[in-house]
Amino acid sequence: MINPASQPVFLHHQTTPSIEDDTGSAHSLSRNRRNIGEPAKYWPQNSTIKIAMYDYDMDDEYVLAVKKAASEWLPHINLKFEFVAGEEGNVRITQNVNNNSEGSSAIGTDALDRSPAHPTMALPRDHRHPRFAYIVRHEFGHMLGAHHAHQHPDANIPWDMEKVNRMVGLSQQEVERNLLPLPRSSKYDFTTYDGDSVMHYEINPALTHGGWGQSESWTLSDEDIAWAKKAYPKTTPAIS
Repeated sequence: MINPASQPVFLHHQTTPSIEDDTGSAHSLSRNRRNIGEPAKYWPQNSTIKIAMYDYDMDDEYVLAVKKAASEWLPHINLKFEFVAGEEGNVRITQNVNNNSEGSSAIGTDALDRSPAHPTMALPRDHRHPRFAYIVRHEFGHMLGAHHAHQHPDANIPWDMEKVNRMVGLSQQEVERNLLPLPRSSKYDFTTYDGDSVMHYEINPALTHGGWGQSESWTLSDEDIAWAKKAYPKTTPAIS
């Protein structure tokens, strides 16, 4: 995990290998291309995702904050979110006990491959923090099947790998999983690189050649919305 106390790197959260694995899924569907998605891990069309919040009451301020931020995806997709108390859900959310400014999530239906005894998403503990809603949006993007926008092959981020390896505190596998470009493959849906995506890390110029940097975008970008609409298209009712 990134240690933000040592030096700001990009975003103070990431998707960890223990949750965001690369196992694949049976839900393989053809989709039009928007942002970076992985169609084999998209949820079935027009389905309801049951989201367990463990021991929380559904009227708890923390739950309401998660629901409010997560619901910003809903106008653009044909899925529904059903938040429930307890441990039984397609998605199971816990608080990040190691770092209050990080989050993590399984990619799409990878959540179904996780043991029911383990969470599939972790969110910061402090729901009043200014970045909390942003992290929820980001992690729910992963939950819907989106990958990091900065890993687009056309991002061309000039990483200074010597500094990355020295300052970030990630293993080589974690660096490749969370920072470096994804391969051009039919496995992924790519469109134009979107630096304004909510799925893009903040990039610290100290970790790149030539002072290349990118700030965080805390809201869904136009391209995020376009990807969501293409991945989970709403159908228009027929006029009788």
